[in-house]
Amino acid sequence: MSALELLHKLPLAINLQSTAGVDRTIQFNISQPAYVVIRNGACEVTEGSAENADLSLKMSDDDLVSLLTGKLDGMAAMMTGKLKLQGDMALAAQLGRYFDAGKLQ
Repeated sequence: MSALELLHKLPLAINLQSTAGVDRTIQFNISQPAYVVIRNGACEVTEGSAENADLSLKMSDDDLVSLLTGKLDGMAAMMTGKLKLQGDMALAAQLGRYFDAGKLQ
């Protein structure tokens, strides 16, 4: 499955309890950029670039697939340069709680 296809599956993996009251936009800078809007337990994926993303992630497609499916640890990816973040680092730290990686396999 491609990175973009996996991003489009994120609404199926959203953790409703963890995202209640959340209103954030996350930009994924991969070969085909896309952004995710998380708003009050809902998740919408749009291809392209967000005007005002709270957080931007830049990484290879393969690394994003590994990250989203739980095969790559986000902190390890940052430390090894596989993941570059810009924006709200507190949001980055919480992303793992917003989605159930098991539903993306």
